[in-house]
Amino acid sequence: MQSMALTFHPKSLNKMSVYVRTLTINDIDKIIELENACFPEAERATPAKFRYRLNVCGELSHGLFTLSKPHPDTPRGISDFQPKEILIAMISATKTTSPVVSEASMRIPHDLLDKYGAEKSTIVLPVSQPPQTSESQDAPPTQPAADSQASTAAAPPSEAPKQAVKEAAPAVEGHVEHGETVCIHSLCVDPNYRNNGYSQVLLRDFCQRMKDAGLSKRIALICRKETTGVYTKSQFFRYKGNSAVTHGGVSWVDMVYEYTTPPKGRGSAVRT
Repeated sequence: MQSMALTFHPKSLNKMSVYVRTLTINDIDKIIELENACFPEAERATPAKFRYRLNVCGELSHGLFTLSKPHPDTPRGISDFQPKEILIAMISATKTTSPVVSEASMRIPHDLLDKYGAEKSTIVLPVSQPPQTSESQDAPPTQPAADSQASTAAAPPSEAPKQAVKEAAPAVEGHVEHGETVCIHSLCVDPNYRNNGYSQVLLRDFCQRMKDAGLSKRIALICRKETTGVYTKSQFFRYKGNSAVTHGGVSWVDMVYEYTTPPKGRGSAVRT
């Protein structure tokens, strides 16, 4: 896909013009600043992860921008003011073969850690699992609309069935180009621009572009249970139950947007 800017004119903020474009490594400082402003430290993606994603699959990272304006008291005709891009919101994503976001999809492959910068060590806190209920897995538990974001006991050893132990294949880490799931790892809006619908502007634009590209079958993300309404409001995502991801020591839920049309042919690469 050719890089394409879409301009919107919301009724808020004095009809401030905003546009969407793909993010590049030149935006790294803005990206890190926005991530730090939106997430607690334990939940933030590291600078190394952003460098990796921007270099390996930069077409999957999109930003919503506006341009700075001169001070209203600046006299016309004598100013050397040069507008600068302001990053209002962003999406950072990769592709994977899993139908939902996994711990592996969030990592940098081990063989690339030296290239993009070793990850800082983190402590994974235990995640408290909510009690099981009869709640439908297709119905979101809550419906907030804001820009903020059956187990069984094991059998005793003597009664356990004797089966051959099969080694599970290690999950593929990081971006998988042939994967059919686009994983959104970060969707955030600058606190100064929230409650103006910008998360929906960026999310809907991203979903439409991914579907039109025809190189994937779905978009998946994880979020806190109380923020599912941000994603169901887009009319794309459906609640799929508790996530196995324990990132940041938080309980997450899976949200998935399954495309209604099969992916197009894969003969030619398409980029945003």
